Amino acid sequence: MTERDETGEMAGEGRPEESFAPLPNPWMRGLVMLVVALLMRVAEIVIVVAAVLQFGWMVFARRRNAEIAAFGDAMGAWLRKAARFLAGASEEKPFPWTRWGE
Repeated sequence: MTERDETGEMAGEGRPEESFAPLPNPWMRGLVMLVVALLMRVAEIVIVVAAVLQFGWMVFARRRNAEIAAFGDAMGAWLRKAARFLAGASEEKPFPWTRWGE
């Protein structure tokens, strides 16, 4: 038999856990979200340019360019952080509100 809490609901059912603090100003967050969404579109173009450059480097030099690869890793981390912020999974704002690569 499952135990009930003080409200009479089954333990572990009913209410979702409150894990996020209330937002102080949702309109300001919305503005930041708009800027981050636009920056993500720019990042798509930048990563395509980096991919074309890396491909050209591999064709002519017969090896990968370490700087382009490192930039791709950093861009991927930024995109992940930006997506988490946009989805509301994190309140940590991505670059340019934080340092690049953190």
